[in-house]
Amino acid sequence: MTRTQQQFVILVVIDLVNSTKFFEKFGDVNASKAMRVYDRIFRGLLIKYSGLEIDKTDGALLLFETMREALSYCSEYHKLVEKHLKLQSRVGIHCGLVIMHSNSSVFVSRGAKPIEVDGIHKNITARIMSVANGGQTLLSRRAGEYASALSVRGKLLMKDIGVWKMKGIKNPMHLYAIGSDLKNLERPKETDKVKRVRPPALTPRERNIRLFNVFILLPLLTCSIYSILCILHILETFGGIDHYGFREVVDFIRFFPENLSEFLERLKG
Repeated sequence: MTRTQQQFVILVVIDLVNSTKFFEKFGDVNASKAMRVYDRIFRGLLIKYSGLEIDKTDGALLLFETMREALSYCSEYHKLVEKHLKLQSRVGIHCGLVIMHSNSSVFVSRGAKPIEVDGIHKNITARIMSVANGGQTLLSRRAGEYASALSVRGKLLMKDIGVWKMKGIKNPMHLYAIGSDLKNLERPKETDKVKRVRPPALTPRERNIRLFNVFILLPLLTCSIYSILCILHILETFGGIDHYGFREVVDFIRFFPENLSEFLERLKG
């Protein structure tokens, strides 16, 4: 007999980039040996960070009880896959209520999974992963809110990458990129299945406010950007910058060229 329960979980979908091409290039035998190394990496980290493997095909669906464990897992997972296999992976993180089924030992003995998960949040997590670049971790808005409240955030950078329309998901989703390096935060490329929803054109009032901010900020950036970053870095390192309310300032300065580009795009719209 199967047992069913509803539970709130952190969902993580991991995937190797171009795994099919990897098998074509190296052949089944050699590629399979590499995949056993991959299995030891992602499953070994599940033990370390108290995760649960639910399903594995080309990618894998994992569950975690806390966002801290999920983020720590993903950060180390990216590094180990690149170090030992010279491959890139991509990750999607979401959270929500899922339906969990525990299969009977009779079914498990015939190949069924011990635990199965159903619900829209599983599909959403997979779609979020599909947006990511190689080496990148993307989060839904809800997952991003949980992540921003953690002290581990001080070791990772997080950036709003806008709203995206994904095939099979009715409503567009606001996504965030998180990682230890600026290259992990680049906006993903659009595909036939994934499109970025452009921000609406600015109203006259918004345009005037933005122009005022830009002309005030530009001289500040050119004159004292290094001293500003040093001060903010000290606050972030020793005092927890979120407590000072400067996180948005740091992010804006770090990503100023892209923020300015998006502002000009909306200005033209």
